[in-house]
Amino acid sequence: MKKILFAIFMFSCISLFARAQETMEYFLPKDVVYDKNIPTPEEFFGQKIGEWHLNYEQILSYFHEINRLSGRAIIQEYARSYENRPLVHMIFTSQENQKKLEELKNLHNSFSEVNSNLNADDVPLVVTLGYGVHGNESSATNSSVLTIYYLAAANSDKIDRLLNHTIILVDPCLNPDGFTRHSTWANMHQSYVPVGKSESRQFNEVWPGGRTNHYWFDLNRDYLLQVHPESRGRVAKFYEWKPNIVTDHHEMGANSTFFFQPGVPSRNNPLTPEKNYELTHEIAGYHAQFLDKIGSPYFSEEQYDDYYFGKGSSYPDVNGSVGILFEQAGFRGRTRNTINGKKTLAFAIRNQFTVTLSTLEAALNLKNELLRFQKECNVEAFGLAGKDAVKAYLFGDENDQMKTQLFIDLLNRHQIKVYTNQKDIIKEGVLFKANQSFVVPVKQIQYRLLKSIFGKATTFTDSTFYDVSTWTFPFAYDIPYAEITALKDIQQSSAEIYSETPEGKIVGGKSNLAYLFRWNDFYTPEALYTIQKAGLITKVATKSFTFDIEGKKENFTYGTILIPVSGQRLDENQIYSLVTRVAKKTGVDFYGMDTGLSPEGIDLGSGNFDVLKRPEVLMLVAGSTRSSDAGEIWHMFDQRFKIPICLTETGDLRSVNLSQYTTLIMPGGSYYELGNSDVQKIKSWVQDGGTLIAYKNAVSWASKNEIGKTKFKNNIENDTTLNFSYADRSKEYNIHSISGIILNTEMDITHPLCYGYTRNNLAFFKTGASVAETLDKKYTEPVKYTSEPYVSGYVSEKNIERIKNAPVVSVQSVGRGNLISFYENMTFRGFWLGTNKMFMNGVFFGDIIQ
Repeated sequence: MKKILFAIFMFSCISLFARAQETMEYFLPKDVVYDKNIPTPEEFFGQKIGEWHLNYEQILSYFHEINRLSGRAIIQEYARSYENRPLVHMIFTSQENQKKLEELKNLHNSFSEVNSNLNADDVPLVVTLGYGVHGNESSATNSSVLTIYYLAAANSDKIDRLLNHTIILVDPCLNPDGFTRHSTWANMHQSYVPVGKSESRQFNEVWPGGRTNHYWFDLNRDYLLQVHPESRGRVAKFYEWKPNIVTDHHEMGANSTFFFQPGVPSRNNPLTPEKNYELTHEIAGYHAQFLDKIGSPYFSEEQYDDYYFGKGSSYPDVNGSVGILFEQAGFRGRTRNTINGKKTLAFAIRNQFTVTLSTLEAALNLKNELLRFQKECNVEAFGLAGKDAVKAYLFGDENDQMKTQLFIDLLNRHQIKVYTNQKDIIKEGVLFKANQSFVVPVKQIQYRLLKSIFGKATTFTDSTFYDVSTWTFPFAYDIPYAEITALKDIQQSSAEIYSETPEGKIVGGKSNLAYLFRWNDFYTPEALYTIQKAGLITKVATKSFTFDIEGKKENFTYGTILIPVSGQRLDENQIYSLVTRVAKKTGVDFYGMDTGLSPEGIDLGSGNFDVLKRPEVLMLVAGSTRSSDAGEIWHMFDQRFKIPICLTETGDLRSVNLSQYTTLIMPGGSYYELGNSDVQKIKSWVQDGGTLIAYKNAVSWASKNEIGKTKFKNNIENDTTLNFSYADRSKEYNIHSISGIILNTEMDITHPLCYGYTRNNLAFFKTGASVAETLDKKYTEPVKYTSEPYVSGYVSEKNIERIKNAPVVSVQSVGRGNLISFYENMTFRGFWLGTNKMFMNGVFFGDIIQ
């Protein structure tokens, strides 16, 4: 009897498990015949789709197998992730088209040129299918194997027409590093018997989760910023192929249904062509039709928007393409209990694949209309530019040529034409020197995108933003720029220019006395650390001085770095060789000194040169810390400046010997997990001479635990006199929110935290409504918002009043050490370069602040 009961129990379990899985018939259209020589994903992987999360290596292996077996497909690698995983496109078209793929690509690109008169009937449409930019939105990437199987194996007249007239680029995983973290987590916690309860560990990834890339960045914000290799490779491919449709497959909350664009109509970017919205609406009808067939509920024109051009579904829109955001309810595991019933990974995968099919159907039926729209966008760009009062933008910073070149590189990546300015021009009190400044005419195909990059956003139809409300790049790079309203005012080079990497030099040649370098250039932190790592004594000037070098008067100011030759562990030949290498690599100019006697200001032996320690930096991560803050800081140290930073979990702090570190960084977070012993350990370390950098809301933790005395202003309460309708009541809560704005500050550039800045004003990027109270103590707040701080982005008048003259950065003595508080983001999304130096000043000069 026991054996019979056990058999019944096992049969029930197996039946339950089987019901959670679906065969290929569940996913695939039945109106086509499939090539038996192409293995289905189920056959290839030896498991049903949705049974386990596929890992990235499995997916790549299937792509390579399809590449081997199908004459319709070819695979191309376009980038490598930070963890060295290949990112690929699989390009599908008919076998005949594959033989002349390069010719067809050129034909497609030629059609959209302004003066082209090609017939649309003869031109192929290009579609890019992009899956899974967020690594833990797994149904997207898992559905890609169904897409390539269908495109490789399906046979019908409709498939023939699709492949004859369309080139389809399938990108299986836009974030392989994050996807690998998530698939590993999901599989390692999957039970044989499905468990769908939300409290199951499988649905709650450990910090930082799988959403982000290696440095914990959201790659779906990086199309415009171009910080990471995944985005750089993908945007380069975008311009190589100029697709007419780009899909962007995501997941949202488990209790949702399915979303497809358009988003909220009042939250569209005004630079996006109106025709784009019309086409998005028309294509939406296809998604509805296909989802209706399989009985999947959906919604549209809610929640999401197309305002920020840095996302995968909005970047195409400003480039004459149609980007389409899909949001599937995310179940994370194999089975999940939701308010809509028990849902499976297989169900989510089928929905993602279904809207892939609807997109391809729309592409085939709207082919010529989509092609003409792309061309019309290019033609319209010249017309819009002609009506614009601004005829060009002028920019450049002679004090930091590296940062200027980085900005030119960004513009090059976005196909924006840049020219050299060939005469001195004074605009808005700024001298733009000939051959050291640059011109971007607005009359070019990328008119809309360059207006987005250079323009300020000051008028809005809605106060709700899914993302930031502004992103004016010259402020991000801290580069002077000006609007030019008459082309006769400028003289530009005849040929467009491309970014170059400046190489530094040794002015004055080899020295047996000392070398100097200014702290202005972007890569000076890398230069200084490299020299310190070699064991050399370095000093920083706290006063100004001049020297005559090679017949020219050279002015040196606060923050100038001094490297004495005598008394070092290297001899003068080795030091010269080292500084030569560093100058070449970083673009920083060094000055070889033949005397220590300055004609003006301090001499090289002055006590106003402070000896510097080589930074040893520890940053707390995990626990309650914000992974985005920590990741941005880690990326800045590791990728920008090549400076090591030790990442330690908050829970492990008690076992760390803090005395070996000069600097402790606490990124944004509540730090509720730190106990009294942890607090006392940090406090004692600071009092003994350490530099604690508290970032954003970590400042509140420090103040609460009597490390510093920072207080914050009260947030603005909702205006109860406003009378929205019940349906629009959420607008009341968004009026005083700050999604992302640009504000102006004033600095004391003689303060160590402001060394290397040559202008008194600096633009900061602010997210969140938190505003610090002034400490009302001299020399503690070297950076404050100005009395008229507003520059760009949506912010209420009441918030502006709170922000006026408020501190942005503060320094407070704690025993023999310092608490440095950065109230705002100093390296927002890795692209707000203008404030990077201030953060690094805290690292290098924190212990010399008195």
